Amino acid sequence: MTINNKKSSARFGLIVILILALFISAIFFYTRSNRINVLSTNVDQLDVLENDYAKLDTCILVLYRADNNSRLFEATGNNVYIRQFSKEIEKVSGILEGLNIKDNTKNQSQNIKGLVEQKRAKMQLYLKLKQLTDSLMYVSSGIDTVKERTWTKGLEITRGKFKTMLTIDTIKPKQEREEKGLIGRIADAFKQKKKIDTSATIVRKEITLDTSLTSRNYNKMQLRNINTYFRNLYNTRKILKNNEIEVLRINSKIVNEIVALIQDFKAKETSFVAQTKRTIHYDLDNTFKSINKIYLFIFCLLALLVAAILFNLWKIYRNENNLIDYGQKAALYAQSKSRFLANMSHEIRTPLNSVIGFSEQLSQNELSEQQKEQINAIKTSSELLLDLVNDILDFSKYEVGKINFDKVSFAPADAINEVFNSIAILASRKGLKLEKQVSFDSKTSLRGDSLRLKQVIMNLLSNAIKFTDKGSVILKADIITNAKKKGILKIQVIDTGAGIEDKDALVIFDEFSQANYAATKNTQKGTGLGLAICKKIVELQGGKIGLTSKLNKGSNFTFEIPYEFCFDVTNKQKKLVIADISHLAGKRILLVDDNKLNILLAQTVVKKYKMLTDVANDGAEAYQLFEKNNYDLILTDVQMPVMGGVELTRLIRAEANANKASVPILGVTANVMEEDRERYLDSGMNALVLKPYSEKELIDKIAAHISS
Repeated sequence: MTINNKKSSARFGLIVILILALFISAIFFYTRSNRINVLSTNVDQLDVLENDYAKLDTCILVLYRADNNSRLFEATGNNVYIRQFSKEIEKVSGILEGLNIKDNTKNQSQNIKGLVEQKRAKMQLYLKLKQLTDSLMYVSSGIDTVKERTWTKGLEITRGKFKTMLTIDTIKPKQEREEKGLIGRIADAFKQKKKIDTSATIVRKEITLDTSLTSRNYNKMQLRNINTYFRNLYNTRKILKNNEIEVLRINSKIVNEIVALIQDFKAKETSFVAQTKRTIHYDLDNTFKSINKIYLFIFCLLALLVAAILFNLWKIYRNENNLIDYGQKAALYAQSKSRFLANMSHEIRTPLNSVIGFSEQLSQNELSEQQKEQINAIKTSSELLLDLVNDILDFSKYEVGKINFDKVSFAPADAINEVFNSIAILASRKGLKLEKQVSFDSKTSLRGDSLRLKQVIMNLLSNAIKFTDKGSVILKADIITNAKKKGILKIQVIDTGAGIEDKDALVIFDEFSQANYAATKNTQKGTGLGLAICKKIVELQGGKIGLTSKLNKGSNFTFEIPYEFCFDVTNKQKKLVIADISHLAGKRILLVDDNKLNILLAQTVVKKYKMLTDVANDGAEAYQLFEKNNYDLILTDVQMPVMGGVELTRLIRAEANANKASVPILGVTANVMEEDRERYLDSGMNALVLKPYSEKELIDKIAAHISS
């Protein structure tokens, strides 16, 4: 199972690693794919932007040439230049129309194209006005008034001199008088006031033509001066135009040279860029091909990872099913094993009951020394066989976890003394010195299972005595208080025996392990379960057990068990003391067993105390006797043919007569399984007598349940 667990853990770890690798690879795929797409898009955008920048440079150069051609047409009036101007403007518009422009810059491009169209329209209007102005000046320059001409007197043109004449006239308009009456006129006559002249004065200007000869000469001189001015202006304009044409032609040459240089540079740049692009595209293609190969490899790797994950999942599923099957089989095996051990215990304990019981009865008779030795040999051998059976059963219970530990108060000093006193006989027989060193107060009380503690101490002491030929065996005991206010009972069993080799010390606490003592030529007898059981008892109570040993120098077995302190001791050691048995005489007992030897043993014991017995071989026969007679106690075996003890007990407890139904019933069994014992008691039995039993145990149980 350990190997399977390791394989299962390794598979789970492998699956986790594979899933992580798959997840990381998927992220790598996604990231690389996005980066490749972004890189490809950036390269394409770079190509488009570079072409757009080149077109914009071309627009600038074409606009320079268009502007120069417009100025040449302005200076020369040659239509070739205006046609070139129009073509170049249309070329600029076409270039702007063909640009790859995004939505956010489209309005700016439209504005630029509108400005170009406005430039062409304004330039054409300007050139037309310039043509008209130059034509007017040219016509004006053709009129030469300075030139000598022959004039006939009859046709002489008299140029009059204009003269301005100023004439002032006074005009008195007629004023209407106000008609007055007689009295008014008389009053006016007496006032004799001076009258104010309110007549208006009107000034008139008249321009008259002075046609005298002096005026004609003056006018002629003025016209000659005007003609001279215009002729000089035209000549100056002509010289300026010629100079402007020269400048424009030089400018055109410069622009053409610059354009040629720029075009040559652009051609070289374009060639270099094209070569660079080809190189970049070639490198990118190779890179993409390499990446595709890597992707293919990774894809295959991922496919293998997925296959490995699925395979491991399938293996885990299959192993889990196998584990479930194994678990079910193990449970069935454990049940079968427990049942087998129970049956084996029953089958072994039943004859042992007769052997131990009859040897005990025989030892109470008057025997010779030889007969006593023989009886003791039989008793010792049967007890040894019983110990072996008990070890096997105990280990089985510990292995399946069906052991319960009591939580009762006890005095550890008393438990140690009891074991020490019982084992002292074995030490004295071998001539060994048995010492006891208890370092705590004898009144100290702990809460726990004293029976299991005595079992461990007894096992360790018996092993120490068994493998020590000379010297001593020391039992040390101490109680240490830990941080949780619990008492740690520490027991040491130190011997001066042959010791244990290091290789054996590593496995000494394993089940069925036995250490060979080659130095003393002793081989451990028994099942090899004693120390394994000790380890189980100690560890199940939260303790620990260990060993230090040197070959030929002895061994030191140490164990520690934590217990709770108990300050109110209520537990009293139960002593199997026979109470007053005088009342047992004359009591009637029904003995039920299918084994005649067991019946004979029970009759032998109870007849010694003058009790009457009836015998039945099975439960059905016993129930018939029960109905006919009245009994003080029924002693019945549990497992019998026809009707067992459990069925018999239930029938008796169901009896209508309450007095008869309440008769004490003791079950006799060789079954040591706890769940079976509980089932027997639940059926109505008052107590159980475990085979093999001694006379004292049987009489005590009978006396406890028969009232006086």
